[in-house]
Amino acid sequence: MHSSAAGQKFTLTEWLILSVAAIGFLFDTYELLLLPLIAAPALAEILQLPTNHPDVTVWVGRLLWIAALSGGVFGLLGGWLTDRFGRKTVLGLSIALYAFSPVAAAFSTSLGWFVFFRCATFVGVCIEFVAAITWLAELFPDKHRKEAVLGWTQAFASVGGLFVTVVNGWILKNAASLPALPIMEPFNAHADWRYTLLTGLLPAIPIGLLLPFVPESKVWIERRAAGTLKRSSFGELFSPALRRTTLVTAALSACAYGIAFGALQLTPTRIVPGLSTLAEQQKILKPLQDEAKGFNGQLDAVRPQFDKSCAEVPGLRELSGQRAKVRIAVRATQKALAAPAAADATKAPNQAKLESLNQQLAQLDVKLDQVAANKPEAKKALLDREKILGQLGANRAKQEGPDTLVKTFGKNVQFWQELGGLLGRIVFALLLATMISRALLLRLFQVPGLVVIPITYLWLFTSRPDLFQWGIALAGLLTVAQFSYMGEYLPKVFPLHLRATGGSFATNVGGRMIGTSMAFVTSNWLAPLLGGTSPMFVAKAAGIVGTAMFAFGLIFSFLLPQPKAETRD
Repeated sequence: MHSSAAGQKFTLTEWLILSVAAIGFLFDTYELLLLPLIAAPALAEILQLPTNHPDVTVWVGRLLWIAALSGGVFGLLGGWLTDRFGRKTVLGLSIALYAFSPVAAAFSTSLGWFVFFRCATFVGVCIEFVAAITWLAELFPDKHRKEAVLGWTQAFASVGGLFVTVVNGWILKNAASLPALPIMEPFNAHADWRYTLLTGLLPAIPIGLLLPFVPESKVWIERRAAGTLKRSSFGELFSPALRRTTLVTAALSACAYGIAFGALQLTPTRIVPGLSTLAEQQKILKPLQDEAKGFNGQLDAVRPQFDKSCAEVPGLRELSGQRAKVRIAVRATQKALAAPAAADATKAPNQAKLESLNQQLAQLDVKLDQVAANKPEAKKALLDREKILGQLGANRAKQEGPDTLVKTFGKNVQFWQELGGLLGRIVFALLLATMISRALLLRLFQVPGLVVIPITYLWLFTSRPDLFQWGIALAGLLTVAQFSYMGEYLPKVFPLHLRATGGSFATNVGGRMIGTSMAFVTSNWLAPLLGGTSPMFVAKAAGIVGTAMFAFGLIFSFLLPQPKAETRD
C-alpha cells in the first residue's frame, strides 16, 4: 500500500502500526463472536443442565444483555481514559483485557465468575475499537493516508468473524483428543467451549511483541508536554458546539448496530429454522422438542432434592459428574457399534471399550453405595436425576440428525453474512479513495438497505429460500460497511482532547448499548405482537426492525455534521 498523496511507501514502523491495528480489529470481532458459539454449552455445563433447558436459554439472553450494558458503560469510561492517559497505553491494556479474560472464563466453574469474565472481554473490545481508530487517525495525519489506513485495517474485523468459525469447527472435531484441562469434577476437562475460549489468548502474543516498537500519538504527546492538552469531560460532549455531533453520531451507531442485532444476528438461530427447505426437519423435531420440554420439567422437580443431597453428602456431586461422563461414553460407544457404516476393524476395539466402561460404571455403583450408605434418599435423588438425564440424552440422539442439518444451514447463512460484511468493508475502503462526498458515501449503503432488508426477510424467507443467503450476504455488506464508515468518520469530528471520549459515546452508548437492544425488541416484543415467537414471526419482526433502522439512519445522515478541514486540532 502506498500513500495517495506522496506515493511513498510505508516505513517499517508504519507497517508495525498497521499490523497491531489489523490484529486488534480482527480479534475484537473474534472475541465477541466467541460468545454466541460457546454461551449455551458453557452455561449448560456450569448450571449442570441440558443445553435445551429453559434456564440455559434465559441465561444466554441475560448474558448478552449484561455484556452489552457493561461494554457500553465501561467502554465510555475507556474512551475518557484514552484521552486522559494516551492512545497506545489504553489500546495495549484493552487488548490485554480481552485476551486474558477469555482464558479466565475458560476455567470458570461458577455462573458469577463466568458472566464477570465474559463481560470483561466485551469491555476490552469496546475500549479497543475507539482507542485504535483514535491512535491510527493521529499517527497518519495526511488525509488520504488516514482514510486508506482506517478503511483497510478495519476490514480485518470481518476476517475475525470467518476465523472464529473455522477455529471453533476444528475444536469441535478434536476436543476429545486435546490435553485435559485442570477442571474439577463434575465439570468436563475436555469441554470444547473451554478450548475455544482459550484461543482468545492469541492476540496477546503478536501484539505483546509488536507494541513496544510502535509510537504513541505524536500530537497527543506534544500537547500534553506543552500543557495545552485540555482535560476531557463528558459534559463537554453536550456543549452547544458538540451536542449535535454527539447525538447524531450516537444515533447513527445505534441504527447500524440495531440492524446487526435486531435482524442479522438473530438469523442463523431464530429465523433460518423456519425456512421451508427445512420443513421436514422441523416436522421431526417438533414432537421431540415437546417431549424434551416435559423431561426438563421432571428434571426441575427432582433438582431441589438432588442439590440438598449434594450439600449433605460429601463427594456426591463429584461422583455424579464421574458417572455422567462414563454414561455419556457408553452411549457414544454403543452408537458407534450400532452404526451401519461401522467398519469391522473398529467393532472389536469398541466392544472392548464398552466392556471397560461398563466395568467402570459397576465400580461407580459400588462407590455410590458407599458414599450414600447412610443416606438412601440421596442415592435415590441421584438415580432419579440420572434416569431423566438418560431420557433427555436419548431424546437428543433422536434429534441429532435433523437438528444437525438445521444448525449446519444456519452456520452456512452465518458464513454468507460474514462474507458479505467483509466485502462491505472492502467496498467502503475502495470508495474512500474516490471523490464521493462523505454524506453520499454513507447513503450509498443506507438507501439500498431500505429495499434489501424487506425483500430478504419478508419475501425471500417465505417464497425463495434458495436465495435467502444471498439476501443475507447483501444485508451484511450494507450493514457492516456503516461500521467502517463510523470508524473512519468519528476521529474527524471531535477535538483532540475529546476524540476518544466522543467516539466512545457514539460507538458504545449509541451502538453497543442502545443498538444491541433491538435484539430484544425484535424477538421479545415485536414478534409476539405480530403473533408469536416462531421463526416466521421473528423474520417479519426482523424485516420491520431492520428496515426501520435503515430508514432512521438515512434521516440522521442529513443531520450529520461535515468534518472540518483536516487539521491536527
